Amino acid sequence: MTMAFVATVFAQNNANRAQADRIKENPDYYWGESGTCKNSRKADEEALVNLLENIGRDKSMTPLYFQNSDDEDEQQERLLSTYAEILKRRSDDIVLSDESGSAKTFRYISKEDFKGICKAREVSILDYINAGMDAEEQYRCGDALRYYYWALMLCHSHPDGAALLYKTAPAYKWLLRRIELLLSDIVFQPKRQEKADDNEFVLAVMMDGTSIDGLEFVYNNGNGTATGTVVNGVSRIKLVHPDINNLTLVINLENKDVLKFYDPEVYAIVNALDEQVEFPSARKVIELDKAKVIKKVEEVKSYADQTLAAEAEASEEFLATASSTPEDEMTIAMRAISQALSSNKRDAREVLNNLQPYFTYEGLQMLEKLLGYGKSSIIGEPEYRFIDYNDEVICRSIPMQFDFKNNVSFIRDMVFRFDKKTNKVKSIAFRLTDITENTIITKEKWSSEARLTLINFLEDYQTAYALQRREYLQQIFSESALIIVGTVLKETKKTDNIRLNEKVKIKYDTLSKSQYLTRLNKVFANNEFINIRFTETSFNTVNGITNVIGVQLKQEYFSSAYGDVGYLFLMVDLRGALPIIHVRTWQPNETPVDEVIGAQSFVFD
Repeated sequence: MTMAFVATVFAQNNANRAQADRIKENPDYYWGESGTCKNSRKADEEALVNLLENIGRDKSMTPLYFQNSDDEDEQQERLLSTYAEILKRRSDDIVLSDESGSAKTFRYISKEDFKGICKAREVSILDYINAGMDAEEQYRCGDALRYYYWALMLCHSHPDGAALLYKTAPAYKWLLRRIELLLSDIVFQPKRQEKADDNEFVLAVMMDGTSIDGLEFVYNNGNGTATGTVVNGVSRIKLVHPDINNLTLVINLENKDVLKFYDPEVYAIVNALDEQVEFPSARKVIELDKAKVIKKVEEVKSYADQTLAAEAEASEEFLATASSTPEDEMTIAMRAISQALSSNKRDAREVLNNLQPYFTYEGLQMLEKLLGYGKSSIIGEPEYRFIDYNDEVICRSIPMQFDFKNNVSFIRDMVFRFDKKTNKVKSIAFRLTDITENTIITKEKWSSEARLTLINFLEDYQTAYALQRREYLQQIFSESALIIVGTVLKETKKTDNIRLNEKVKIKYDTLSKSQYLTRLNKVFANNEFINIRFTETSFNTVNGITNVIGVQLKQEYFSSAYGDVGYLFLMVDLRGALPIIHVRTWQPNETPVDEVIGAQSFVFD
């Protein structure tokens, strides 16, 4: 090593130490310093820990502590640990090494920039509260509860969590009251279907007399913990032993399986805090011995809300049932299908052979895919509601449960569509939720055929991703389809005064049909399952053109390897024999409201 080089290194180190000393003396900065370490990685870790400790010494902060924990120092340590990852990106560093090769790091961030990080969490709290309010209006009670609970966890992760306000009240107190109020208003009423096994029950789930949606709970089925899901105001449970009179269930507020994909940052915060807030009303005791016998599951649905009641009534009138008796071929077919799919212990090849007489060739291919979609089975005693539509008869809603690895499980209502000429099942699909379905059906300006076609199309669309229907997706996208996919980019900039500003930007990629389908094939190959759920929905004609519909949806996309939430827009042309997608855009959840793409964004010639 030459003398000149040594002198340069020595001078640089002196300059770095002088800069670090100036920052230490400046009250506008938080800083942390490592000891002498063997390598730079270890030095950087120590400096980050020391930076967090020094932030924690700021006595002006008003953290929110969990009431059932005694050690406030430990709680504060967990609170500050939720900022570790973001501080790795947002704080600056000065290397204080010497000629011997040992490492020492100094990390710092201005108090103003740290306030900006905390402010971002305040914005997230407000966003989740607003999302919860919107979900309440649509009686998506499960969604509302999880949004409120996640907002509460963000309050616990904020250095001033006890002082944050929502309107004029402390935010955390408002959230505690709101969550408890919703929980206390939720009622589970046990029912027993005719001909169902003694250990099978239907739970009618409602709030203020109106059926709710999207709720998840856990209970002991006599053989361990099981998960229940409320879909369209109904849940179904099956116990190992039929002699249980009282069942205790607990409503799941964390929803960590969903949160992991919905908001990875909040998921990391919940894991770091490692504490749950207990709500007395989350625990419900169900008196199963008082369960009333019902003929149809539809009987348990209730709509005290006048708007929802009117929409539900309109839907029932619109979906007039076709004539069907127990002797009809389609009823006989559905009974055979239900019996075959109700067994947990079955051989897929044997099921396909036994049910072959009831399916067309294309329908049997879809059944094979359905049998390969996790461990699936029909639950409860299905009801066969037949709808006459063009050249087919639709049988709905057949409840099925799908179980996958890592305790992933969900329940979906299935639709079986019969070909009128052959009276055989030609296709299978996942049914839409009541709310999405009602939104379409109440569009009375559209023809009946257009409304049913759109419902069928959206059912087929979400099913195509779950069952990997490549040929169907190939058919429904026009050759010149405009496909836009948005990706969140976080851009970090340094300015001359060492302040850091992180902005969320969204990059849009325009793909051809072949590029999109090639990308989709890779997704199919790398996932055990894909499950799509539509929540917020809006439908409008494009430029007033009859049967060209702009479909705007809030889509929750979950798979075994990936998940996201965002805004899906489809421009669907219903004028041909098969619906055709001319435009498909996806924008991440972070997209500003005024930038969300809709029917008004395009001109259709």
